[in-house]
Amino acid sequence: MTLEVLNPRGEIMPPPTLAPAPRVADLAGKKIGIYWNHKAGGNLFLDVIEKLLKEKYPTAILSRYDGPFDLGEAMAAKVSREADAFIYGVGD
Repeated sequence: MTLEVLNPRGEIMPPPTLAPAPRVADLAGKKIGIYWNHKAGGNLFLDVIEKLLKEKYPTAILSRYDGPFDLGEAMAAKVSREADAFIYGVGD
């Protein structure tokens, strides 16, 4: 006797996967976006990251962004137009 077990939810197709964006070879002279989602402590972490980046790459231009956990299409488009590299920081 053979039993076939079926999933009552049916077949679930995985979402499409995207390749990671290519890495920036050098941050010197680049525009770097730093995003904080208002989680407690995340701003303090990003303050240190910004300070370290300014010390190591003095010609880099750093811009701070903030908003909800999900950037949303509008913010993602804005940051992608304005920055060559992007740091998304959370707290906790």
